[in-house]
Amino acid sequence: MRVRTRLIGSGVLAGAIGCSFVVGQLTVTNAARASAARIYTLRVGDRVLIPSVGQRCTVYVEGGAPELFCDRSRRAHHQVTFFRDDIQVWKVGNPDSPVWSGKP
Repeated sequence: MRVRTRLIGSGVLAGAIGCSFVVGQLTVTNAARASAARIYTLRVGDRVLIPSVGQRCTVYVEGGAPELFCDRSRRAHHQVTFFRDDIQVWKVGNPDSPVWSGKP
């Protein structure tokens, strides 16, 4: 009876690992096909449009520190701000309580 329990447990474990692998392969996104990478230096007041993801970004100063602020130009749901030491995401119109914050 003990051998049968181990066999069933091994089968369940192998199935779970197989399912995890398949799900991982299906959810991985491929790298964007783009031309050669370019580096741009932005100054305060500069704006950047990224048409492939529908983003508009602006560099400005708030509280004495420069920041890169990005949002969608149409039907925006969230806004993203890149600080030197922090990234914050919040719902449009509610900058006082970020829905996500993390280190770059």
